[in-house]
Amino acid sequence: MAKPKDIKISIVIAILCLQSLFVACECQMGPDDQIQANATSPMRVFPETPVTVNDESLDMSLQVYSPLVLDCWELGCRPCQIMSPMIDQLASEYKGKIAFGKLCIDYNPLTVGRYDVLRTPTLLIFNNSTLVYKHVGNYPKEEIENIILTALHMQ
Repeated sequence: MAKPKDIKISIVIAILCLQSLFVACECQMGPDDQIQANATSPMRVFPETPVTVNDESLDMSLQVYSPLVLDCWELGCRPCQIMSPMIDQLASEYKGKIAFGKLCIDYNPLTVGRYDVLRTPTLLIFNNSTLVYKHVGNYPKEEIENIILTALHMQ
């Protein structure tokens, strides 16, 4: 059986290895993986897949990602399940321009109350940490894309 001291050493080594791997990955990002907000702010990385957002992480997500489109979905919601791949595809298509997130309303009552999310699917569209548009319902991808771009004044 391993001694507690040996286990602690193994954990420290694993953390150091993961940390160096993380730094190496960051250094390999190309210009398409990053966007510079302005001359004084740090480089921002917009993911090509939606980020998982919850009550605790929403405010930080709004600070890190602008604009942010938040897909509020619900367990067992068939329209939400239909819309999910569209959100994934839009996240990939707008990588570097728009960040997308997903929030399950079943586990995040603070956000639900804060933004009055009564039905799903609901898209909350933020720009500069401010809610600029709320859209309820599942529509074809082209319509969802048009709604997002119009709300963000990107078309």
